[in-house]
Amino acid sequence: MTLSPRDIFSGIDNRGIVIVAVSGGGDSIALLLLANAWAQENDATLHAVTVDHGLRPEAAAEAAFVASLCESLGVDHTTLGWEGIKPGSGLPEAARMARYALMEEFALEIGADMIMVAHTADDQAETVQMRLLRDGASWPEQEPAQASKSGRSSLGRGLAGMPRLSLLPEGTVLFRPLLDVTRSQLRSYLAEFPQSWIEDPTNRDTAYERVRIRQMLAGEPALAERLTRFSKVMEKARAVLSRDTAIALEACVTLRPGPVFVVDLDALNAMPAAIRSHAMQILVAAAGGGEHLASRDRIDAMVSRLIEGQAMRATLGGAVIERAGSGIRLFRELRNLKTIHLAPGETVLWDGRMEITNSGRKPVHVGPLSRKGLAGLEAGRGKPLAVRPRAALLTTAAVHLPGDGLILPMVEAEGEPDQILVRMTAVAIEHFCAQSDFPILDWLRALESRRQSCLLPRG
Repeated sequence: MTLSPRDIFSGIDNRGIVIVAVSGGGDSIALLLLANAWAQENDATLHAVTVDHGLRPEAAAEAAFVASLCESLGVDHTTLGWEGIKPGSGLPEAARMARYALMEEFALEIGADMIMVAHTADDQAETVQMRLLRDGASWPEQEPAQASKSGRSSLGRGLAGMPRLSLLPEGTVLFRPLLDVTRSQLRSYLAEFPQSWIEDPTNRDTAYERVRIRQMLAGEPALAERLTRFSKVMEKARAVLSRDTAIALEACVTLRPGPVFVVDLDALNAMPAAIRSHAMQILVAAAGGGEHLASRDRIDAMVSRLIEGQAMRATLGGAVIERAGSGIRLFRELRNLKTIHLAPGETVLWDGRMEITNSGRKPVHVGPLSRKGLAGLEAGRGKPLAVRPRAALLTTAAVHLPGDGLILPMVEAEGEPDQILVRMTAVAIEHFCAQSDFPILDWLRALESRRQSCLLPRG
């Protein structure tokens, strides 16, 4: 099979700068060469990036090797370092998150809106196999529908594997162009030059789960191929679920000051079970600000009690879920709320729910209201704030301005728009959002106009 850069990068806009992540391994070196051929044909601008995690003494030499290759190709190259103390546990995941954070920060600095990484079809098969094992599914005897059902925590969404396109936390596109290409095909491509690469010794360390899975799949190529085909089926299923869930959320959710999410219970009950479960996962994430979606088992148990007509109040994923008349309302739970300081020009994610920018010239701080602070605020306004439930007022964002000014951007209109900019978000939805979940992301972002229309008049 001859690899065609035109096919591999089809549908990708070549305007602006494109970052290519290159570690020095065979997969990333092949990606660099393929991307360079594509860039020359399409007049695109590449910038290669190598991340030195500071974990191996050989890493600096590997980065220098990549820099030398890039120089010979006429491609700009930058090495980024992961500084600071490394965690004692969960190191692979921490390194992965640090790598993406460093690359996205650099992308924003140089004006790049896309980062290419070299995940292959083999990586995809390994990812799906690991997720199947975590969900308690067997393979290859199990059919796709059974495997999906076993993934109770995610409705089988994770079995779609890694998406071709996704969004990093600051909105940079993460592109995986090699998901349909195997490692052996990339090695054959490299042999045509010929081009050397560096083997990372951690790729042979069986202390890591992925290495063990990789070694197992190396002896079962038919299984690896079946896993990649399965991931494509599940990706289509995930896209359909996201589309239908977004439509359902649009139809049955009302946003009120707080923010408080109000759900029509009859409409929720009428939804197909999978859509109902996923819709509630999304709402809990938006109301609670958690980093991950709540498990389907806990969601389904809670929804069953609500639909049965039980008067109830539960907490899940940082959110309070309670019956309210003929509906359900969700709002932030009163715990683990932090106060943060914003320097002039700084943007922060507060509580996983709100992106807040201080565009003024003086620092401000953001945190929840105390009961004493709420009483003083309402005394100053001359009337109580018309927010139900009242508890939502103690978990909303209170922005303290210089000179003892105070605004509640999720409750009252006519704040200080020239100084404080606030946008609703949900970290579990927006960060690393897969392309198949873009309908959910569109629904979340459309809430901003609803927030503006439902705020209470100030004073």
